[in-house]
Amino acid sequence: MNLLVPKNLRFECQRCARCCGDTSHRSRNLLLTKSEVEEIAERTGLSPLSFATPIPSKGPYQYKMKKRAGKCVFLEGKSCRIYDIRPLVCRFYPFSVCKKENRYVFNFAEDCPGIGLGEVLPEDTFEELISEAQFKLKTS
Repeated sequence: MNLLVPKNLRFECQRCARCCGDTSHRSRNLLLTKSEVEEIAERTGLSPLSFATPIPSKGPYQYKMKKRAGKCVFLEGKSCRIYDIRPLVCRFYPFSVCKKENRYVFNFAEDCPGIGLGEVLPEDTFEELISEAQFKLKTS
C-alpha cells in the first residue's frame, strides 16, 4: 500500500472527547455514510433524522451527525453511546487522510492531547485504517 504517514508519531487516546464536537477554535463535522446511518438507526432503534442531517454530496458522505451544545448527540459525559458502531470519521480521529495521485497521505490533529503520548505508531496502524475505510466505503 502506498502511504505517506507521520514518522515517529506517538499517540494514545486520552478519552477527553474533544474529537466528539466543537472546540473554541474549530467546528467539527462528523460526516456519515448512508450505511453508517442505517446501522446506527438499526442498532439504536432511532429514526435516522433524529441523529443525522442529510447533506448535499456526490461522495460517500451523505449525512452529518447532529450535535447538542456543540457535541455529538451520542456523547454522554466523555463516553460514546455507540462506540462499537461509531462512524469511520470517529475511528480515524486524530488522523485524516486524503488521496493524492495513487498515494494515501495521513495528517493529524495537532490539538489532540493524545498526540505525543504512548507508543510510536507503526505503519501497519495506518494500513489497517485504510483497509477499514475501503471496506466501509465499498459497502456504502
